[in-house]
Amino acid sequence: MRTRSEDTRGRILTASADLFARQGYHGTGLAELLDAVGLQKGGFYHHIASKEELLLEIMLDPIDRILVSSDQILATDGDATTKLRQLGTDLGNAMAADLAAWTVFLREYSVLGADGKAQILQRRQQYLDRWRQVLQEGATAGEFRPLDLAFVEGILGLFIYTFVWARASTPPEELTRSIMQVLMPGICLHPVPQPR
Repeated sequence: MRTRSEDTRGRILTASADLFARQGYHGTGLAELLDAVGLQKGGFYHHIASKEELLLEIMLDPIDRILVSSDQILATDGDATTKLRQLGTDLGNAMAADLAAWTVFLREYSVLGADGKAQILQRRQQYLDRWRQVLQEGATAGEFRPLDLAFVEGILGLFIYTFVWARASTPPEELTRSIMQVLMPGICLHPVPQPR
């Protein structure tokens, strides 16, 4: 069960992510943040040490969650094709569930200091390595064509840019399906039925 402090911190992260996604980190002032979360300055800084720490936490939260869910996918007994589909669906669901934070993740990285950038890059690498692992498994098993795994960074970009720039009227499931319909035929050696 979440404590009141955890609820307040979560509210700060959500409201701040929305503001940063719409207005940018530098375009959002402290007064706007305080107004959005309904706190005074002292209450805000009781939960968040600084605006940059807030930005870093907004960016770490979605990548930390998807590291956990992708680990669960990799731990299953499914074949590489199934795992690849699951990774795509998982990333699409994560983007849809927390689009503001992913938008901040994409657009505000350059604002972070050296330590924050290092933390983001480390987690990003860990996540991309999960995709590489599945692609390597599939190539070894004869499911996927041999690939230069450097292109995996483009997969993450494909999802992030598609969701960030897509019209809100497009259902997230449709966006994910469209991405996977492009991705899977380019990777698989044999035709795979596309989910409806």
